[in-house]
Amino acid sequence: MRPQTRRTRWLAPAVAAALLGAAFSAPALAAGEDDQIPAEVGPSACLGGPQQLSLARMNDTPTTIGETGTFVPLANSGVPVTVPPAANDQFVVRFSAEAVLAGQPVPVTVPADNIQLQIIITGGGVTQVMAPLNDPTFTTGVGESNALQACRRLGPGNYTIGARWRIVDLGANNQLTATLDDWMLSVEQND
Repeated sequence: MRPQTRRTRWLAPAVAAALLGAAFSAPALAAGEDDQIPAEVGPSACLGGPQQLSLARMNDTPTTIGETGTFVPLANSGVPVTVPPAANDQFVVRFSAEAVLAGQPVPVTVPADNIQLQIIITGGGVTQVMAPLNDPTFTTGVGESNALQACRRLGPGNYTIGARWRIVDLGANNQLTATLDDWMLSVEQND
């Protein structure tokens, strides 16, 4: 008598698919990873056409925060933009500022406490980080000019492009304050 195998032929492919699915699924955060900073994406392109608008928001008054642990919006940095129906516009965004991180141990040693900054888009009640996503370190110094740039295509709708920041106290051994002064957020909207 020959054993029946027709009914179980699906079992081997199903098990293989389940194992491969688990192997290639999104990895869980490793110890020490930050859920507020998206994972690396690698090289990408952000191509655009003729410029439509050039918008800027500036502030020459110092803004200071303490250690919050999470990213907080940079006050008054939001620039409203609109993408018309049936359009898909490119946005090139640049942020620059004088940054000071006070309260660090002296001399500063590596790895150093730092200020992190992200350029964000808010639309429809959802906030997303613009690329580059995973490397938001803005300064580790005690007073210097810094810059960050980002690029993204957006479909039809109303958005606000702005910045958010936080302090990272790596040793959790001191009370840090961060100050941004003379900052500018520049938004270029292109076809």
